[in-house]
Amino acid sequence: MATELATLRAVTFRISSTNTSQLPQHVPAIAASLASCRTLLSSAQASSSKTASEASVAVHRYRTLLSTLLQDRTIQGRWAAIVLIKSTIEVGGWETLQKSLPWVRGLLGILTKPDPFSSKQLCIITLTRIFFLTRDYPTLVREITTPSLSPFIQSALQIAASRTSPALLETIIESFDRLLPRHPTTFRSHLKQIQQLLGQTIAPTPSSKLGPEQATGIRPDVTLAVSEAARRLYTQIPCSAPKGATAEEWQVSFKKTIDNAHRVSDKVFRAVVEDFKSSSRDATTTNGHTLDDEVQDINTDPMSLPPWSGIFAGGERLLGLLELIKTYILCPTTIPVNVNIGAVVVLLTRLLSLTIPSAKGQGFLNAIKFNNQVSKEERENLWLILPNIHVAAIDILLALTHRSDTSTVAIDAAMLDQMVWVFAAERNAPEVRTACYSAVAELLRRSGVALPKSSIDSLGDMIRRCCDDILPLEQNAAQAKQSAANVKTNGNTQATTNADAFLKAPKAHNVSGDFAGLHAAAYTLLPAAFTHIRPQHLSDSLRARMDRTAILVRDKDAMMASVLNPPPSKKFGKPAASILPFLARSQSGEKEVEALIRPRMPVIRMRTYESEDVEGDEKEQMLEDVEGDDEFVGNELDTLLGTVATSGVSGGDIVMAEAVDMGATATTAVESNDRSAEILERANAVGKRPQEDGASLAPPKRVKVSEVPKEPHVSTLPRQPSIAMPTTIVAPGLEAPAVVSDLPAASISVAPPVSVTSAVPPTTAEKPAEEDSEEDDDDKISLVLGQDTESESE
Repeated sequence: MATELATLRAVTFRISSTNTSQLPQHVPAIAASLASCRTLLSSAQASSSKTASEASVAVHRYRTLLSTLLQDRTIQGRWAAIVLIKSTIEVGGWETLQKSLPWVRGLLGILTKPDPFSSKQLCIITLTRIFFLTRDYPTLVREITTPSLSPFIQSALQIAASRTSPALLETIIESFDRLLPRHPTTFRSHLKQIQQLLGQTIAPTPSSKLGPEQATGIRPDVTLAVSEAARRLYTQIPCSAPKGATAEEWQVSFKKTIDNAHRVSDKVFRAVVEDFKSSSRDATTTNGHTLDDEVQDINTDPMSLPPWSGIFAGGERLLGLLELIKTYILCPTTIPVNVNIGAVVVLLTRLLSLTIPSAKGQGFLNAIKFNNQVSKEERENLWLILPNIHVAAIDILLALTHRSDTSTVAIDAAMLDQMVWVFAAERNAPEVRTACYSAVAELLRRSGVALPKSSIDSLGDMIRRCCDDILPLEQNAAQAKQSAANVKTNGNTQATTNADAFLKAPKAHNVSGDFAGLHAAAYTLLPAAFTHIRPQHLSDSLRARMDRTAILVRDKDAMMASVLNPPPSKKFGKPAASILPFLARSQSGEKEVEALIRPRMPVIRMRTYESEDVEGDEKEQMLEDVEGDDEFVGNELDTLLGTVATSGVSGGDIVMAEAVDMGATATTAVESNDRSAEILERANAVGKRPQEDGASLAPPKRVKVSEVPKEPHVSTLPRQPSIAMPTTIVAPGLEAPAVVSDLPAASISVAPPVSVTSAVPPTTAEKPAEEDSEEDDDDKISLVLGQDTESESE
């Protein structure tokens, strides 16, 4: 509080000590310093403490200084007071607002003084802000706004009636637009004057050919910004209707605007015989008399608009009415209203049905009937203004789709046909192409997936032209080499040489690229065509052209849409080509591309070994980490085989020594089988179905562990004591352990079977293998993991 108090004292001293003529130069710095006094200006001042008393005195002194400065004799002093009052109101809150009535009276007095337009403009902005902030406080509305708003409206209308600057006129209209919906009762008594002002500004006709005596109500100071502000205010006038009649008044005003647009169209389109017929309106008739006079409208307009004369003035009036319809659709209202969508669609259908006739042959575009009563000059002038009318109509369609969202999807197919019709006739106009690209992109977003192939085929020319507008033109080599024109005279060839043709021809460039709006609309349509059109509805040549355009201009949105919506494969089992490599190369740093190429999937752990030379302890540790508490059959077999190999071995028996070596070899073979079982398990996890309980432990197919042939000279070990196998065996690669209930005890022979490679070379002390094998065939069962026996395979 002490810092803010010091700042406010410094501000007050600076204002009082500065010469009034030099005060406007100091106002920006002073207004910026007021932001540091927000708490002091917005808090209630009490005299309970010394600091609070000093703050109250400082704030009172500052406000008194502004009130005195507002009554200053110089223009500079009053201008500085207006700016500082606006800044104080913004930071002061309710505490400053409740004491602003003397300031409001002083500001109303400035509107009646011959101050410059800038002072009056700032004064209107400040008063509008004060009236706007008091709306939340009924007490302040009763004390400040109600007695001051009516004089403010009257003074502002007097300023607008005079020939003022366009900026001041725009400020007045925008002020009424903000205040009228919040204070409709106060504005009700001034509606007649407001409508008279708006009639001169919502649809101006500067090209009118009427003389000064007939051009009543035409203002030369109406700009595009003034017209837009006037149209917004015109749509808010129904808010001043009596209680309960606002919605009905809005609908009546909206219908009147559409009917007036039809009436003006009858005059502007009189050079042709329209095929459009509406059940709600009478068709225009023609006779054999020639209409030599200029098209004009000097009768009483239903909307109190000034008269006009000339085809160009009629086009300007029609464009103004179309913009007013668009404003009706977009501007918010205080209460819910019903919009007549059918009337809007009928108007759009009429405007878009009439196109410029084509100069090529007698096609369907040349099926336009001309009115012989109208001169050729007026008909040619109609072709000149027709593209602008179509652009305004397409803007209404875009406004309708944005405001209604998906409730008007039923008209999308018909409107898409209208877009194709207009584009085919007026594609040379950049503004028409821009509007068509934007409208088609929006229609495709809403209902592109549901469109039939016939509708998509009609969009082929538009999409190709869209690609041409995006890509830069290449230099025509044939035109660059052509330097002379050959003219034959009396059988001799005479060359007319152009000296400039010998110079290096400049590089051709895409003229369409000079229009920023056209470029942006084309970039919007291309991704929409990829995303919202079924890939099977696009021809191969059109799809290739779209992909080529997206790659050459490095359009990330279009390339992403192409990758996410690939074309259908033409060959069975072979996917179509994708532009994903081009996307990864040109947009490698984008997050969307990174997520598409390298998706962050959950880590899938697999039992793989980095090297085949893994020690036994390390391998067991890895298996424990993967399997947890589950037992693996390889571990059990390793234990069993190790026990068999070491039991009953004597130091002096050569055969038993060889058995120890053979046991180690068998253990190595089992480990090899374990690794093969893991590979088989991964294969089963991908494409094999899990086996049921009681199924055989052998895999469906024979897995060859090794290709080592039989060695008959290797002796078989003598019979060893029988070892009982566990009744529960967990087979690798199965989702549930296979339980064998009745498995008899079997003896395990550690002699290498056919599928196990023996690393022990034959010796002379070995016994013939045939004798032992004949004796023990009935008692021994060979158990080989991962391989079927000959009998089982058969």
